[in-house]
Amino acid sequence: MAQLILDTKSHRGRRRGQPRRVFIPLLSLVLVILYANYRVFDVLTQTESSPPPAKGKTDLENSKTDETNENKTEDESMTMTMPAIGFGTAGLGLETKESVKKALQVGYRMIDTAQAPEWYREDLVGLAIEESINVVKRKDVFVTTKIHPRHLGRKGMDMIETSLTNLRTTYVDLVLLHYSECWGNLCSRGEVVPGTWKEAYRELERLVVEFKVARFIGVSNFNANALEELHAFANVQPLVVQMRSDVFAQDQRTMDVCAKYGWRFEAYSSLGSQWWQYKTNPVLNNDVMKSIAARYNVSPALVVLNYAKNVLHQTIIPRSRDRKHMEDILLRLDSFELDDEEIESLKALDGKVPSKD
Repeated sequence: MAQLILDTKSHRGRRRGQPRRVFIPLLSLVLVILYANYRVFDVLTQTESSPPPAKGKTDLENSKTDETNENKTEDESMTMTMPAIGFGTAGLGLETKESVKKALQVGYRMIDTAQAPEWYREDLVGLAIEESINVVKRKDVFVTTKIHPRHLGRKGMDMIETSLTNLRTTYVDLVLLHYSECWGNLCSRGEVVPGTWKEAYRELERLVVEFKVARFIGVSNFNANALEELHAFANVQPLVVQMRSDVFAQDQRTMDVCAKYGWRFEAYSSLGSQWWQYKTNPVLNNDVMKSIAARYNVSPALVVLNYAKNVLHQTIIPRSRDRKHMEDILLRLDSFELDDEEIESLKALDGKVPSKD
């Protein structure tokens, strides 16, 4: 009887414990399934929102992409990318407004200007864009302006407020430091607020990160040594380095620095306007240029710009008052391809001082 009682108790104990032993494995299985589903969802989400690195890109190249993305704002109206061809406005004076309007009508979507009244009319650029609203919306025009070296000491919005007013806009796509310092007679006109280019660049970074009135920033007329300093100094890396470049002064050293750090090299005066002391433009009247132009039945100007854009991989901002010239650049610039011999003949012009004959 005692043995029976013991057996009964033992049997009851086993029956009470059996559901517990079944329940624990079932709970573990449910947790495993839930975790697996979560991981699948997590992977799918990452795949959709974060595209993989481009094939063949190194970690360094991918970090450069991240650096460029740091310059972007979250405003959905400010999403335009920088075109490879823009329209320059230096020296157009009172013809600036009509020239910019023609350029926008023809199809240019990037306009370059600056604060310097010696060479530019920011206000007329702004008026032209405003009056072209039926042709193109502001968000579809990439606008560049440049901070005059006399303003290197200005802080925050004080640095850009006048430009925003002149350009009739709430933001600028690209803001450059025009020069690294006041040299020669650059700052002989107007009030000078002294400062260093490093102080000024920190303020440019604030325009992007804090005030969100600039999408991208960069510099102009900085030598290669200053650019190396800039790379180490910058919290927001520059998108663009703008420099004078034509076939006689191609500036390979600066192009090499830009290539090393993933910056754009934007050339101004590609067509030889810096050789103003010559009776005729030595770039457009060069025999090599004219010979190549004749072969492809294009103007020497198109040969120069084709070489700059497609061989040297420069962003270009040619200037013109003539509608036909504007159209030719957009419609015919890529209509021909320079061969190896022609490319070498153009590269050989670099560093040569053209004859004044």
